[in-house]
Amino acid sequence: MGVYHFDRIRPEYYGMILDFRKEMLKAGSSFDGCSSLEKYEDIEKWHLNCLLFERPDSVPPGYSIGFEYLYLNDKEIAGMINLRPEALSHIFLKQYGGHIGYSVRPSRRKQRIGTEMLRDFLPVCKEVYHLDKVLITCLKENEASRRVIINNGGVYENDIFYPPADETLERYWISL
Repeated sequence: MGVYHFDRIRPEYYGMILDFRKEMLKAGSSFDGCSSLEKYEDIEKWHLNCLLFERPDSVPPGYSIGFEYLYLNDKEIAGMINLRPEALSHIFLKQYGGHIGYSVRPSRRKQRIGTEMLRDFLPVCKEVYHLDKVLITCLKENEASRRVIINNGGVYENDIFYPPADETLERYWISL
């Protein structure tokens, strides 16, 4: 399998991103932290869309700055993480979305990849984006995501109901 590491989106990864997307779609997975990858068959267009979110002057109205990271080795993408460093100044993210969204490739679930991916990403939050703590939310019924957060020092704050989706989210803070 090889050691996984983080990298930004680059054209040489487009094939692996497409494979990740296909596996996620086939499994009926939610694309949390994947910058709407499910909506893009053309990975180059998806990449260009991701770049729009990286600059204040090109973020679509109503959205927040975000940075997409791939967790990969030389053969595959095991997961993706999206960081929204200004989450606390955005009304939706402050309540429901948090700083970090992530997804693990279906064939890599139940292998501690999610825990390792978040663990390896927290130093990026601190060292690159100068965050002292991060807010991460998960659906109340998502036991796997809850374990990933708690395994990385997540401290439960509260539940919050999200009316548009008729779902309850759990909110956790991780100090960096």
